[in-house]
Amino acid sequence: YSKDLPTPDKIARRSATQSTKIYDKTGEILLYETGEQIRTIVKSDQLPDVLKEATIAIEDDNFYNHNGFDPRGLMSAVWQKVSGQTSRTRGASTITQQFVKNALLDSERTLARKIKELILAIELEVMYSKDEILTMYLNEIPYGGNIAGAEAAARTYYGKPATELSLAEAATLAAIPQSPTYYYPYGTRTEELISRRNYVLKRM
Repeated sequence: YSKDLPTPDKIARRSATQSTKIYDKTGEILLYETGEQIRTIVKSDQLPDVLKEATIAIEDDNFYNHNGFDPRGLMSAVWQKVSGQTSRTRGASTITQQFVKNALLDSERTLARKIKELILAIELEVMYSKDEILTMYLNEIPYGGNIAGAEAAARTYYGKPATELSLAEAATLAAIPQSPTYYYPYGTRTEELISRRNYVLKRM
């Protein structure tokens, strides 16, 4: 399963594609942004703690204690599938696994892909610190429509950089990635998004 996977060196050199930005003549005011995905890569210190904490609370509350995968979450997901439960507040994948799936693998639901995902997740945990992995994740994941990464999401939905997000705004963004199409802020399920945001706040 590992023979065709990206090498650790390739993972380290990989850079997510950013959107093309057109500024006014001063270089200060953004006039237009275009690309297959709207994304702005930022460093860890440009992502507020409140957004990191909200994301961990809803997506992977054991993030700082596992080595890439969460046996507890995996067993919970298996039990839910066997028992026929379809409503889940979060999936079995850790933040590290979700980054791997979005950035390095396709989204097909097969056992082979899941095994590859686990291998790469463990490699990433060896190569990078938790904060580096969380930063890569927040720069990569979709936030609805063609918006990717937390910085682009903050500027699109709130007209401000991620560093200026309030607690409620950070919790709302953290609520989206589980199902970016379903929880799309400009869609028809805003009540469901608000409900999930409140759940994020409760988890925090």
